[in-house]
Amino acid sequence: MNTLSASRLGRLIAVLRGDKPLPAMLRSAGTQALIVLMNMLTGIITARLLGPEGRGIYAAVTLWPPLFGMLATAGLGSAVIFRLRRYPDAHGPVAGAALLLGLGYALGMIVIGALLLPWFMAQYWATTLLFAQVCLVTVAFNATQIVMKQTFAGLGQYWYCNLTHLLPQLFHLLLLLAVMVVTLMTPAYAVIALFSASALAVLAMLPRFIRAARPRLAGVTGEMRALSSYSMRAAPTGLVSALLLFSDRLVLIPLLPARELGFYAVAFSFSRVIQFVQPALQSIFLSHMAAQEAGVARRIHDEASRVLIACLVLGCAALWLLGEWLLSFAYGAEFAAANTIFRVLIVEASLSVLSQVTVQLFLSRDRPGLVSAIQAAMLLVSFALLLTLVPMYGGLGAAVALAIAGALRWIVLLVAMRRVLGGPWPRLWLNGADLRDLTRRVKR
Repeated sequence: MNTLSASRLGRLIAVLRGDKPLPAMLRSAGTQALIVLMNMLTGIITARLLGPEGRGIYAAVTLWPPLFGMLATAGLGSAVIFRLRRYPDAHGPVAGAALLLGLGYALGMIVIGALLLPWFMAQYWATTLLFAQVCLVTVAFNATQIVMKQTFAGLGQYWYCNLTHLLPQLFHLLLLLAVMVVTLMTPAYAVIALFSASALAVLAMLPRFIRAARPRLAGVTGEMRALSSYSMRAAPTGLVSALLLFSDRLVLIPLLPARELGFYAVAFSFSRVIQFVQPALQSIFLSHMAAQEAGVARRIHDEASRVLIACLVLGCAALWLLGEWLLSFAYGAEFAAANTIFRVLIVEASLSVLSQVTVQLFLSRDRPGLVSAIQAAMLLVSFALLLTLVPMYGGLGAAVALAIAGALRWIVLLVAMRRVLGGPWPRLWLNGADLRDLTRRVKR
């Protein structure tokens, strides 16, 4: 092999391994594209085999563990990345403290969830409610997975960060296929397949996590105080982000019958295809910016925003044109009725991605409190809009409410960035220099 070929091979390996921030983000985006594909396949399987009503029951039961898992680790994931990037030699105590805090918070959320579910699921059969309460034990696995994923990101081991995010979806797909072969699909079997996949993924990644982070109890007390200090300031952002993410279904589950919820759930799930880059923004992007000076972090933010806007506009246009056909082809003719909801939710999902870019900039500058205040205000706006529009327009009203709140959130974040962090307004469109710079970085 000549020198030139060896050099090209080295660059290719660097891109595939994700050693540098941009290749790591590209790789994470590729991983997320694969996850989106698997989610689409599992969504198609559950929608086609369960129908609108069964899909609605499935959505009502499976909402709670991921929601309470996110609430349990609100602020903790960002705190782990921040501490590991600032103090890389302390990874053992950081990992140990993060696991203890995550599991402790998860147990608290399980108790809270068991008390709240009877109110939210009053219109469902008692057996369905009890099943949903039993499934709350998987909150512990959700919380542990989040801690592990963010620890890998903080250590710069982006491949394992991506794998931790990928495995639950892969196992879910495999388990669903196994259920299809063995017996008739029911909402209960579909739920068991989903939550079993989460547990298997955590167990599969645990040995690598122990080798990489070497979590230990020595020095864990001081690290728990440090993690708690950061995470308590960042927690409102995480809490609000989780509630914003699930706010529509928190309103829809007690107000809509299962069949209508099934239509909305399919439209919502399918619209998330536009968000395939978001996990990279929440882990690799923050991990990279936290280690940079303020000016460099701001430049990274502005460049990423321009690239994302261009990609999101193209993606939204394509999905608007093909949405009805895709829904009918993938999920069945019944679900073509969800196309209008789907179109609005595509716009909302794009706005959410753009907001996350600016949120990560504030977190990297150790300003979680400001983001928390903005997110809390937007959560109130979101719930007000949902409670106003859902009773009148059902699922479509929920989609419109989320889109309005999403637009307001992005605008407020940009204004806060300009006033608090300083600098000019970010340019939001790509030019030739941006494209040349992007090409040069990928080829490094």
